[in-house]
Amino acid sequence: MAGIKEILLDKFTKAGWYLKDPGLPHRQAPARINFCIHTEMLYDEKISGTLLGFSRDFTNLTGKKIAVCVSTPHCPAVKIAIDRIGMPQELIGRRIADIAKFADIGYHGHFYLEGRNGPTQVSGDNYDKDVVRAQIRAETGWLKDMGIAPKIYIGGWWFLTEDIVLELERAGILVDLSVRKGKLNTFGGRYLDDGVIPEHGRQFILPPSKNIVEIESVFGPIMPAPIMKGHLSRYLDKNKDEGLSFVFPLHDWDVPKHRRNIWSNVKALQMSGESVVWMDILDMREERHHDKR
Repeated sequence: MAGIKEILLDKFTKAGWYLKDPGLPHRQAPARINFCIHTEMLYDEKISGTLLGFSRDFTNLTGKKIAVCVSTPHCPAVKIAIDRIGMPQELIGRRIADIAKFADIGYHGHFYLEGRNGPTQVSGDNYDKDVVRAQIRAETGWLKDMGIAPKIYIGGWWFLTEDIVLELERAGILVDLSVRKGKLNTFGGRYLDDGVIPEHGRQFILPPSKNIVEIESVFGPIMPAPIMKGHLSRYLDKNKDEGLSFVFPLHDWDVPKHRRNIWSNVKALQMSGESVVWMDILDMREERHHDKR
C-alpha cells in the first residue's frame, strides 16, 4: 500500500501536469493508440445510446474505429439482467449491430459457475475449464449467428488461462488486450510473469497460442487532458524509434459518466502532431512486422 509520501508526490505530479499542460514527447516513430470498451450493459438504454454516439463521433473525427468488446446474453450476468427487465435477446443483438456500423465488435469474457444461489464468478480458486470453454463457444457462436466474427478479445477482471487462450484461438480471435505488465488481475493473480512480457508497447504472441497477438492495455483516459498527457508520456518517452502500440481500456458505463473528459482527450490526441496516431486495433497487429526490435 502506498505511503503518505508517495500519495502526496503523485498528487503534486498531477497538479503540475494540469497547470503546465505538457505536450507529448517527440518520437521518431509515432505510437499507435485506440480504445477498447469492456461492454456488459447494453441492456441500459443510456449506456447503449452514449456508446453508439461515441463510436460514431470517434469515427467521424479520426477515420478509425474503436473496439467494443461485448458480453452476450449467453453470459449469465447479462442473462440475469435482461431477464429481470424483460428485454429480449434480439434487442441486445440490434444494439450491437448498430454499434458495429462504427466500431469493431470484439468479445469480452466474464465467466460464471451456475450454483444453487445463482452464478459465481470464475477465478483461479474455482476454475472449471469445461464451463469456461462452453461459455466461450456459446457467446462467440451467438455473435457469429448475427454475422459478427469477433477478432479482438479482452478478459473480464483481466483474467486469462491457457485454456481460455487456446479456446479463443479456436474461435478465431487474433488480438488479445488482457495482459498488463506490472499489474495483477482483479483476483490478485497474473497470467504471465512480468519477466516474460516485453517492454511496454511491444506486441508479442500470447502463449500458448500461435496467432493471437497481445497489445497492452494501459489506462482509461477519464481524467482532464493535461493529466492524461502526463500519464501517456511515461509510455511514449521510451523506445522512441519503435512503433509501439497501446490501448485505452474503458467500461461501457465510463462513457456516459466521463464523456466530456474522454472526448477532450480524443481531440487533444488527434491534434498532438507526430507523437501518436489513431489506428484500428487489427491494423496495429499487421504493423508489428515493421516495428524495430
